[in-house]
Amino acid sequence: MLKKFIYFAMLAITISSCSTDFKLGADYKDITAVYCLLSKADTAHYVKVTKGFYDEKQDNLILAQNSDSIYYNNLEVKIEELNNGIVANSILLQRVDLRLEGYTKESGVFVDSPNYAYKMLHTLNPQRTYRLKIKNLATGKEIWGETDIIDNNQTVFSISNPFTNFDRLNFADATKSYTFAWTAPSNAAFFDIVLRFWYQEKDNNTAIIARKYKDVPLVKNIAATGGTMGVLMENRKFYQALSSTLGAAPDHISRFVDTPDLHILAGSQALKTYVDVNSAQGGITYDQIKPVYTNLHGENVMGIFSSRVTRSMDKIAFTEPTFDSIINGQYTKNLHIIGRSTE
Repeated sequence: MLKKFIYFAMLAITISSCSTDFKLGADYKDITAVYCLLSKADTAHYVKVTKGFYDEKQDNLILAQNSDSIYYNNLEVKIEELNNGIVANSILLQRVDLRLEGYTKESGVFVDSPNYAYKMLHTLNPQRTYRLKIKNLATGKEIWGETDIIDNNQTVFSISNPFTNFDRLNFADATKSYTFAWTAPSNAAFFDIVLRFWYQEKDNNTAIIARKYKDVPLVKNIAATGGTMGVLMENRKFYQALSSTLGAAPDHISRFVDTPDLHILAGSQALKTYVDVNSAQGGITYDQIKPVYTNLHGENVMGIFSSRVTRSMDKIAFTEPTFDSIINGQYTKNLHIIGRSTE
């Protein structure tokens, strides 16, 4: 199962004039960033809520290391389960530290400890709709949004090529293509295909061996057409994506290929729109401010409340020629992959 958390923080700078006597900081706005993707496959669900900030007099990089600058202290977060528009269940979420839940946030500009989110333990019903409600008990500000749930039942979402994990992934010839095929849930809007590339990494100085993985994106943002779907991937894109994702190894590191897992991720229409808007093409000819999309309602809110699910095929091996191409191919020579894993 693939789980990802996107951590929002806003640093807004507004310039009011072109003179030397301008005000860098706009008047304060309580801007709330919300991120939650519900999945039928999960038993625990998390809602990430953070706040934007800007201070004209203090160093904002220092403020970003203060948890009070990022997190609210007095929120009520609920998720309601709706049956034909009627509230059938209302769950009050508990604030938790994601570090203690097993999710470690990488250190950076923004504070990494604590790492708060709001947790719900509930089995989702794909026949029902879910409404997120957030209320700031200190100010009265309210935020809400709704999403349906993508069904992960094998009868509505299954991988048909490769057919079983006894098949082998054949990417050997970089000039050819490989076909992925699956049946699509009716309310899914787009799909991503990701290969979880397992490998061993040996430090030749210490003889320490560690088993690791990288999620290698193969095909992104495939629009749903309903029913049985298929997509061609040029084999060379696998090697290019592997090289980019894994990265060159230092001279003292040797790597060994292990058996990968295949994941097909399905996302809802709201999530697709969110991805499309936020990945809109920029560049030197792009002179407009990117639009901000959110399916959440309320004053000064950004983010997404939506649904996704993953169908996986674990431990599906590469063909022998594909192993050889990973080790000796032109795109992956710098990865220091010299053989196969012993696990």
